[in-house]
Amino acid sequence: MKNSLFSLLMLAASACAPALSLAAPTITFGVNSDYAMPLVKIAYANERPALDEGILKDLGEALSKEMSVQPKWFLVPKNRVAPSLSTGKVDILCHLNEVWQPKIVDDVWWSSPLYKSSNVLVFLKQRNVSSVKDIQGETVGTVLNFIYTSLDSQFKDGSLNREDGPNNVANIQKLLKGRLQYIVMSNLEYAYYKNIYSSMNSAELDMDVVMTKCAVSKKSNLKIEDVNKAVAAIHRNGKLNSILRSYYIKNAM
Repeated sequence: MKNSLFSLLMLAASACAPALSLAAPTITFGVNSDYAMPLVKIAYANERPALDEGILKDLGEALSKEMSVQPKWFLVPKNRVAPSLSTGKVDILCHLNEVWQPKIVDDVWWSSPLYKSSNVLVFLKQRNVSSVKDIQGETVGTVLNFIYTSLDSQFKDGSLNREDGPNNVANIQKLLKGRLQYIVMSNLEYAYYKNIYSSMNSAELDMDVVMTKCAVSKKSNLKIEDVNKAVAAIHRNGKLNSILRSYYIKNAM
């Protein structure tokens, strides 16, 4: 009886061994916690923040599947994005561009392009706005620590006034309550929130147009070649387009 029991235990152990040895490696995906939906939604469990949903979660899962790795999420405030990548605290962080992180351009590997990001001017009433000159002297709602290259000179010379909020969810509330007449948000955010707040309108003034990418820390074991193969795959099989469309985003490829 003891021998048969021992044999059964040995068989069970040997059956489990291949599964354990084939466990997918884990990589740490950094996620900018200062973003709001559709990019990021943060939930709190026992007062601890955790990534709940959003484009960046779906994107990370899609890339991880293609690379046969297990994603581990690490929330990073915007002012810690650069050091988290340069020190290797995170392996990879997506929805980035060299223009947004000039200090670490050479500290990371940049992936192939993902999708287009641009800033649009958002307002409630229909307005005839064809250029930034049409809103001179106005106050524009922006997000704290975010870079607005197309508007920087106007903010500096005072022809536009910048009012920072913690994120664009807060800025939308200011807009709806009449505390601001104009706010700036990305094309991705506008497509998502236009579906919720149909009264919002926008003027696309070709502001801050970039192709977003993933940045891979040079201190990570993750290979940029593997990331680029995964990016190409989710373009080719339509997964990336499907993710964007699930948040009402079209024409961003």
